[in-house]
Amino acid sequence: LVNRLRDAIRLAGVIVTGPWSQRSVRPLGEEARRPLPGDELVPAKVQWTNGITIRARPSEIWPWLAQSGCRRAGWYSYDSLDNGGVPSADRIIPELQHIEVGDILPWTPTADDGFIIRGIEQERALVLGDETGSISWTFFLDSTDGKNTRLLTRVRVWYGTLSGRLMNRLLMHPVHFGMQRRQLLKLKQRTEAGAR
Repeated sequence: LVNRLRDAIRLAGVIVTGPWSQRSVRPLGEEARRPLPGDELVPAKVQWTNGITIRARPSEIWPWLAQSGCRRAGWYSYDSLDNGGVPSADRIIPELQHIEVGDILPWTPTADDGFIIRGIEQERALVLGDETGSISWTFFLDSTDGKNTRLLTRVRVWYGTLSGRLMNRLLMHPVHFGMQRRQLLKLKQRTEAGAR
């Protein structure tokens, strides 16, 4: 309970300081507008893109993405909020490296449903979605110079009602941004520590 409260306060702090918090994970140049794998899956009403530069090659980042998910290596975000309090892995776990289109990455430690893997380009792109086809979540690795990689994430959301629009604008987008920011920063930290 204490950890959950602590993480909720940290998440709220990131949301409240929005523009300042976005600086570390903002898209650069044309990244927010460039097509990414998975864009075709959802006729989005809205999309948002984040990115971070990691001092590592895509092959060093990919294993962290491949093993993500509850009851796997975790989501590398606020673990008490999205991983049932179980710390996300701080190492590569070989037995979690095999993923296929159609696999389910559980939402929570007790859920039977979750993000469905909709697309994989080995060491390049991981595309997740929900069972209704109203959300896609892409992780895209773009090598910049052979030593550094931009990890881009994109969420696309379709909604059909005013209440869906309000829920997305007031709740889903801010909360997802806060969680995504933490995830990107942790992935950078862990990958760079392992790439030394």
